[in-house]
Amino acid sequence: MTFCEELSTLRSPDRSSAVIIQAVNAVEGNKSGPWLRRIALRSFLAGVGLLGIAYGTDYCVFRYRLATKRQPFGSVTVEHYYEVAHKDGKAEIIFDPPVQKTCVYSLFPHLGDPPCWFLVRHAEQRTDI
Repeated sequence: MTFCEELSTLRSPDRSSAVIIQAVNAVEGNKSGPWLRRIALRSFLAGVGLLGIAYGTDYCVFRYRLATKRQPFGSVTVEHYYEVAHKDGKAEIIFDPPVQKTCVYSLFPHLGDPPCWFLVRHAEQRTDI
């Protein structure tokens, strides 16, 4: 006999008034997961799509500048040095002479060359040994 059936058999002594019992279902957890996951997935896909459109547009502009010879490449002087760590905790620095590196006037790297805006901000390059 279930709990609801047991409660329905319990009545007042005069048995004239019936006990009203309603079955209660367990409350399910917060259902915010599916719609939140759907919004996150759509936002991620929109971001990837916008990034793809930005890269494609940047590449088309770069190819146009390359085809019309409108100076798609630049050069930046880069200073490179090696930092050699010793066992006693000190470091030795070995400098290379400054070198002109080719860069691309675009937002993203193309043809294996970094963009000029990035190379200007990272003109000092260090290699740890």
